[in-house]
Amino acid sequence: MGAEKEIEKWVKRIQRSGDRKAGDKLISFYLDEIFGYVFNRVDNRETAKDVTQEIFISVLQSINNYQVSQSTFRTWLYRIAERRVVDHYRQKERREGKTVEFSEVEIGSRDTSYSNAENLLELAEVNQFIDNLEGKRRDIFKLKVMDGYTFAEISDLLGMSESTIKTSFYGTQRLIRLTFKEGSA
Repeated sequence: MGAEKEIEKWVKRIQRSGDRKAGDKLISFYLDEIFGYVFNRVDNRETAKDVTQEIFISVLQSINNYQVSQSTFRTWLYRIAERRVVDHYRQKERREGKTVEFSEVEIGSRDTSYSNAENLLELAEVNQFIDNLEGKRRDIFKLKVMDGYTFAEISDLLGMSESTIKTSFYGTQRLIRLTFKEGSA
């Protein structure tokens, strides 16, 4: 039996009856891969262990939301992993009193006399806008801007063509510019 079929079988068992053995097998199958993914992003072994643990807790808590018709389990797992890594950095920045910056998002020409509070409010509005985007569009944008993936890497991760990824990203970027340029007028 192929790995994908085996994974599907474990997932169905967990969804139906909370099968602990299937959960252990699923975690064991992906543990090293997800740990490596996280470690490459946080560069600290202990932090990577903690974030990886949070990822698998989230996976098991939300596994009933996974639908095989929408994506592969691996893609769904990586979406959760990516969000947990982002959450880790957001929490770290809050503890250190820093703010998250969307440096690659050009919002349009803004008056530089804005106070820091106004800039933070604008950033929160942009972040909320991004969070409300349709799933794939949001995921592509966040993977590119927040996680620093290349278009080719996003293409591989989501199983979409690179040109589709670019079209979605640049369209989202243009939509953000237009929305927030008009909002500032």
